[in-house]
Amino acid sequence: MRRFWKTPAALIVLLLTACSVAQEIEIENVPDEVLNDIQLGAFARAYALNGSMNPFYLRGDFDGDGKPDYAFWIKARSTGAVGIAIWLAAKKSLIILGAGHALRVGSTSETKLDFLNTWKVFGKEPVERGVGAAHPPRLLGDAILVGKRESASGLIYWNGKEFAWYQQGD
Repeated sequence: MRRFWKTPAALIVLLLTACSVAQEIEIENVPDEVLNDIQLGAFARAYALNGSMNPFYLRGDFDGDGKPDYAFWIKARSTGAVGIAIWLAAKKSLIILGAGHALRVGSTSETKLDFLNTWKVFGKEPVERGVGAAHPPRLLGDAILVGKRESASGLIYWNGKEFAWYQQGD
């Protein structure tokens, strides 16, 4: 009888462990447009693609120029701080949010985004008023809906000059 109960418990622990392990990033899965910027130069020396978020990158028109842009989940090599690198096609360069760079989140300035564990593209559409937040932004392009599972969420969006945060929920 004891063996029956131990086996399912061991299986559950094994499955939970397997699900929480970061995925290995295959460089072949990185879009060609961004590959050189990810593999070479200052970005490659300072940051690594981070497989702890699934998917490890998103594709959208984040600045509203009609060209595909990419957002990557990253980690700073020197500190391990987690963040997002957004490659804008028009600029052909990466903008770093978190991972050692400040992002205004509500009334605080966050340099690590490791509190987030979900993300997806939020299409260019009207934004509902957030909890206790100011008037919702009018999106110029797609946004990134980020959050903490079963908790708070926010939108990261391009305001015409930089990426900004709009709190969605608690």
